[in-house]
Amino acid sequence: MTTHYSFEQWLKYVNDELVEKERIHLEDHLYTCDQCLDLYVNAVAEQETMLPAISDETAFTDQIMRKISNEEVETILEVKEKKKKSFYQSSIFHYTLAAAATIFLMSTGVFQSIIQHTETIQKAEIPSKKESAAVGFVDKTFSWMYELEGSKKEEKK
Repeated sequence: MTTHYSFEQWLKYVNDELVEKERIHLEDHLYTCDQCLDLYVNAVAEQETMLPAISDETAFTDQIMRKISNEEVETILEVKEKKKKSFYQSSIFHYTLAAAATIFLMSTGVFQSIIQHTETIQKAEIPSKKESAAVGFVDKTFSWMYELEGSKKEEKK
């Protein structure tokens, strides 16, 4: 049976006065309990009345938007600084290395010897002519039908 949390516990949750483990339990409980969800909504509404009123909402919004845009610019600059890689981590280095290895292997004849080796393996295989089961079944069926027709013709004579 699920236990319900009190209004005071939800007030502590709203005021962020709980340890992380308790917060997780309360959050998980909210997903399944409508009664506690109502208590949580009431606790949020009560806390909302204790917040100070905003005198100039437009100026407040503009201030928040400036802070957000400044943080976005800083984040973009940080990402660009992190993206600077050394030469060994660049794609061009890896492509050049792969091309050089390919040219080296081609000039030493490694690929040619691999091709010759596979050709000898293919020639050594004995070609086997196996009839599939379906072909054998069809052949036996037709021979049985021909024998049946032949025996019917002899009976008529």
